[in-house]
Formats: sequence, structure tokens, C-alpha cells
Amino acid sequence: MRVIPGIRAVISSIALGCALVGGVWATSEATFRAGPAGDYAHQSADHVTIGAKAFDNEDLTAEAFGKKTDLLKYGVLPVLVVIENKRAQALDLRDLEVNLVAADGRHVSSVAPEDFSSLGAHTKRPSGVPHPPIPLPSKKNPLTAPVIVERAFAARMLPPGDSASGFFYFEATPEIGDKLYLNGLRDARSGEEVMYFEFPLDR
Repeated sequence: MRVIPGIRAVISSIALGCALVGGVWATSEATFRAGPAGDYAHQSADHVTIGAKAFDNEDLTAEAFGKKTDLLKYGVLPVLVVIENKRAQALDLRDLEVNLVAADGRHVSSVAPEDFSSLGAHTKRPSGVPHPPIPLPSKKNPLTAPVIVERAFAARMLPPGDSASGFFYFEATPEIGDKLYLNGLRDARSGEEVMYFEFPLDR
């Protein structure tokens, strides 16, 4: 299934809260390297830069997850997030929340990775928002492939001068005007929350 901009059913999201510092992962499929935050749509505030890119076509998902893990076919949109900490203090990412926001204000909230196995089976859908049925695989479920967890954003703390990257996953069809909303970053020493980030994914 090709993702068609302009047609959307954003309902429940799957955000895997996870990343690897440095942005490099090696698997039997391939090695994927995330670029600097500034290479993608991004926003900077309080010496923190966050970049993001929706992997919204088959070529991009094959690059990151391999050709056998076709997330888009099952209605899952991976969004790469890169966080760069240029502050003098470490960042606490344990309360990090990432949402996909449609042009009309609909938000998609995060779901734990173990929910991939039953994606679409027990999700609560807001009234008035249509969503096509998701063709769940009958035998081996590609949504449980190890590479999905390996590529997920997993960082809990981010030292000063360092960066972390990984994917968040959303049960959604991308649409022009989508934004990424991210909050919950805290100063590791004081516990004070850093300004929230909200910026368009279009670039």
C-alpha cells in the first residue's frame, strides 16, 4: 500500500519511546545511520535541536528496516527523531512524549512496542475519524521483527554535547501539514522542563 498525501486516518499512534546515542544501528539486514538534526525538518530552543523525518515511502522504509519489513503496508508510519543536546547539563528523556499532529489539530498518542502484535485489533478510535481496516498478517507478523525495536528511540538520558536518534511509530497515513509535537524533556539536575517543540514535518 502506497501512502497517499492528503488522505488520512490518524487515530491511535504507536510511539516506541527509544533510541541509540550516536544514531547507528547494525543488523543482519543493513546498517542505518541517522544524520544530524539539521539535515531534517527541525527546531532549536534552549540549546536543544530536534529534527524529524517521516519515512513515508517504500524506498525510505526499506533503507531503514529492510525490504521484508513493510511498515506502511500495515498502516504504520515511522518517524525518525534526532535530539541534539548543546546545553551544559544532561537532558532527562524519561518523560519524553512525541505526538503526530494533523493540520486540523488531531493528535496521535504513543503506544508501547509490545502493542505492535495486536495493532488495529483493540484500538479506541475517536468518533467522526474514519480509518480503513489494517490487513494484519495471518502467519509471521512483520510488525514484530527485531529491527523495529532495534531502530526505535531508546535514550533515557542525553549527556551534554551528545545526540540521540531513533524512530517513533504512528498508526497513521501522512498528510501535508503534519507536525511533530514533542515535550517532556527535562534538565537532569533541576528537573525543570525544557520548552516543548512543535514543527512541521514538511521540508
